[in-house]
Amino acid sequence: MVGSVALILVTMALAGSDVGNPAPFEVQGFRSQIDVEIAAPVETVFDAATGDVTGWWDHSFAEDPAEMVIEPLFGGRFYERFSQDGADGALHATVIYVNAPSQLRLDGPLGLSGRAVDLVTTWTLQPSEAGTLFTVDLSMAGEIDPPLAEAVTRVWDHFIRERLKPYVESGCHLAPDEPCEVFVE
Repeated sequence: MVGSVALILVTMALAGSDVGNPAPFEVQGFRSQIDVEIAAPVETVFDAATGDVTGWWDHSFAEDPAEMVIEPLFGGRFYERFSQDGADGALHATVIYVNAPSQLRLDGPLGLSGRAVDLVTTWTLQPSEAGTLFTVDLSMAGEIDPPLAEAVTRVWDHFIRERLKPYVESGCHLAPDEPCEVFVE
C-alpha cells in the first residue's frame, strides 16, 4: 500500500505535472527592539498587558471581536473569538515562555496569519525611574521583506506606546469593561 502511494507520487512528479505551480519566495530574517517607559509598577503593567486585552489592543480580524485574550501562562494562547459562541476565531500566537511579571514570549504570526512567517515576540518588563521599562524584542523570519518587517515594528510600537501606555497611565485598566476615555474620539 505505502509502496503504491509512493509510486503514484513519483510518477506524477516525473510526468511534469504543474498542479499547484509552486512559486519560490525569498526567506529573510529581521530583528528589532522597542523600548517604552510606562508610569506604573511592573506588576500593574504586566497584568494590564495580559488576560483580556480588548481594552487596549486595536488590531483584529473581526470588526468587533467578542474577546481578545493573552493567557499569561506557559502554553497559553493569544487568541481572538469572533463571536460570543466562540465557534470562529483566530489563534494569533502561543506563549512559549513566561516569567511573570518580568517576561513573556509569544510565538505566532499575529496579523500575518496565512504567510510563511515565524514571529517570536519577547516582552521584558523591568523597574525604571518612570515605573516600568517595557521592551519588545521582535525576531522575524520567513516570507517577509524589509517594508513588512518595518511595518511589524511600527505596529508593535503603536500597541505599546500609543495603546497600552495610555491605557495603564489613565487608569483604564482598573475598569476594563468600560470604554477607555483616552481612545474615545
